[in-house]
Amino acid sequence: MMLGLVLSSCGDNFLTQYPEGGVLLNDQYDKLPDNLKGSIMGIYSKLYEYGGDHDVFGQRSIDMYGDIQSGDMAMKSSSYGWFESYERGYFYAYARNYIWSYYYDIINLTNLGALAVEEHKKEIMSAALDEEEEPSETIKMQGYYYGQMLALRGWAYAGLLNYYCDPMDQLKNIKEKQPAVPVYTETEIKIPNLMGAKRSSVAAVYDRIYEDLTESIYLLDYYSRFFSRGSSKLEINADIARLILAYAMLNHGDKDDKVFNGQTESAYDVALARAKEVIDGGQFPILPKSKLTTTGFADIQSENWMWAQDVTVETTTGLASFFGQVDIHSYSYAAAGDTKAIDSKLYDEIIAKGWDARADWFNPGNASFAYCPSRKFFNPSTKDITDLDKVDRNWLADNVFMRVELAYLIAAEAAWANGDEATSVQYLKQLCDERVADGQEDAYNVWIGTLSGDALKNAIIYNWRVEMWGEGYGLQTLRRLSKKVTLGSNHLSRADQELNIGTQFIHFQCEIPTSETRYNPWIGTTQLANDTK
Repeated sequence: MMLGLVLSSCGDNFLTQYPEGGVLLNDQYDKLPDNLKGSIMGIYSKLYEYGGDHDVFGQRSIDMYGDIQSGDMAMKSSSYGWFESYERGYFYAYARNYIWSYYYDIINLTNLGALAVEEHKKEIMSAALDEEEEPSETIKMQGYYYGQMLALRGWAYAGLLNYYCDPMDQLKNIKEKQPAVPVYTETEIKIPNLMGAKRSSVAAVYDRIYEDLTESIYLLDYYSRFFSRGSSKLEINADIARLILAYAMLNHGDKDDKVFNGQTESAYDVALARAKEVIDGGQFPILPKSKLTTTGFADIQSENWMWAQDVTVETTTGLASFFGQVDIHSYSYAAAGDTKAIDSKLYDEIIAKGWDARADWFNPGNASFAYCPSRKFFNPSTKDITDLDKVDRNWLADNVFMRVELAYLIAAEAAWANGDEATSVQYLKQLCDERVADGQEDAYNVWIGTLSGDALKNAIIYNWRVEMWGEGYGLQTLRRLSKKVTLGSNHLSRADQELNIGTQFIHFQCEIPTSETRYNPWIGTTQLANDTK
């Protein structure tokens, strides 16, 4: 309800801090019961909102953009055209408007929510600091949802850096001043007649991310004792905020000590510490080998899922959904001609390992729908059916935004980057122990015993690409670790091409959209050209 009221006339103008049209006045908003909860649920609905085209359906469509552009997800054919431009390598131009407005819409809405609790911020923080006297019901509610809003804002800024900025290894010695994206908080949007803002430096945006998420973790750790997510996993909790921060710091990629809002520690230290806290907390177990091909990655009740959407009849986006685009067992584009598959060379790497049970996620190369993820992403009720007259037509498979396996990959890479190979192998082994095919333990033990130096780095990259295939981490992995890849033969338009994402990074990130350069006086085309010299 609140999303509709707030966004009714925003359109693409994410800077509109007081949208016109059917908007609640402040005094009307204050009188609504659970108004803050209504606001936060409206923000969450952006994660799965249908955008009018069948390749625009929230976070899972953005995940697909990145994995297709990186080449890890191959489009084998295209009868309908959705996502085809990304298969052809035109990500930087075609996705720029949607991703920009998507993340800035979320930032704008979190800023509006932060304004709603502004008068109680001191009480919210002091109650969490004191912990001796139980806060009022109002402070409990506001502290709980304000913590979630901060986490969402930090997450959105991290997403913008991933898609609109150079990878950090290209910014050595200049990252303190390299222009990134504009930063808006509740402070900025209170400025009368705000017409936009300058691009903040990469370092300043990371500082914003660090501050928002560190404060979010602090608030959610305290105020979650008064509330429960229940069976829903849509609301962010402290562990989710920890991994958002950990992944952002991994992408920051700096082993030198740096002051993040008063705390002196390296980005890799932060990433490892936050991931370790999630792992040591023990709330979410790794998906066991016994369930590797049974859940379809389609069920919110999966114990390893941390952050997810329970898709219902009321919220399904039908064909315009991740499963509508990827699942060959649903009445979908994947089944009807726009087939998505794992890159055939990456699949060959899995087979060559000999021990990796994740090979079973994908059809073999000589099968119908070769290389398709028929045993990773599928509707369990029709998992053996590809007849279009009999496949699933309900599109109720759930959306995963974060699962605990992410923590182990972050910890392994952060420890490796810090030069601690033993700890890196320890975390990688905990994950891979649950990925060993029956009878292949000897081959696995040989492989795990060889991991050091370049072999360890390659093992980390391999596991990011395989474990998280289809979940939006492929492009950033290859950018962050400067991995050159040669694509397989099963691509519609880039078959057998070599991609050097680490050096040709300008082709693997989005341009700032013309709507921004045209209407934000601080980021005109002339200024943008000067910034990038």
